[in-house]
Amino acid sequence: MKKRITALILSAMMMLSLAACGNGDSSSSANETESTAVSEQTILGQKSEKGSKYTLYLGLNDKDTYEQKISTEDAIEKANKICAAHSGGYTQFTAKGGWTNDDGTLGHENTLVYMIYDIEDSDLKAMLDEFIKEFNQSAVLVEKSDTAHIYYSGN
Repeated sequence: MKKRITALILSAMMMLSLAACGNGDSSSSANETESTAVSEQTILGQKSEKGSKYTLYLGLNDKDTYEQKISTEDAIEKANKICAAHSGGYTQFTAKGGWTNDDGTLGHENTLVYMIYDIEDSDLKAMLDEFIKEFNQSAVLVEKSDTAHIYYSGN
């Protein structure tokens, strides 16, 4: 473990040194260092895969009335069909969200949360555009994170 941490620290120091000597673009060097750290991980002794995970937050209140017009069950069914049409797979769960409206009132809504790995930008954009239209939303929150993951199948 100490060797691994030392190797990662040395790798990061070398990348930062190269950035200082290079074109001065430290943000790309920092991204390369982060990417390298993700790709070198092992999980349960198995070499991990590097990828991107997107987490989407789809509120179910109508953007004009601030009220939910479709049942959560029907929304899940429609949103799952949209996800299946644009991605290789997804994980979906429900949550409750809250925010302050433009008029200062506090709003609450049921929210569908989707986690999707390694989707092309064009497919993600098409999915989000369908969400916005189908559920009359002003926006869908999207998070992207670099991940290291394995598919564990037992001993």
